[in-house]
Amino acid sequence: MTKINNFQQQVAKHITEKGFNCIIQKSFPNIVAWKPFEDSEGSYFTINANVMINGKVKKTVYNPFFITMVACSLKKSLSKKEISLSKQLLKEGRCNAFLLAYEDKGLQFKEIEGERKKIKKLKVIKKTFPSYLG
Repeated sequence: MTKINNFQQQVAKHITEKGFNCIIQKSFPNIVAWKPFEDSEGSYFTINANVMINGKVKKTVYNPFFITMVACSLKKSLSKKEISLSKQLLKEGRCNAFLLAYEDKGLQFKEIEGERKKIKKLKVIKKTFPSYLG
């Protein structure tokens, strides 16, 4: 095994110890990790939804996940192309966080920050009758 492969295994072990599931891949980014969203009491969030399958409405429950992509490097930096790609993945919403894992007196992580999508301003709808629900 090469030095980078050993390092990727070390990073994956660290991530799984933090409660994430992960996959190591040969392409960039090297690790894709995911974990269900939890509240402060350790309960998982769920989303109830109706989905149309073969013309029939089916009630389903989804668990939203926190997705992190990790680039492993033996140095403390990424190439311009890799930085651009990581920011594009964040912009497209393909992950919640993008990290660079590197070795510097132990395993270190650096977050790559991208543009956040701006939330559209909500349109205020004037009430036509009183409501006790707000």
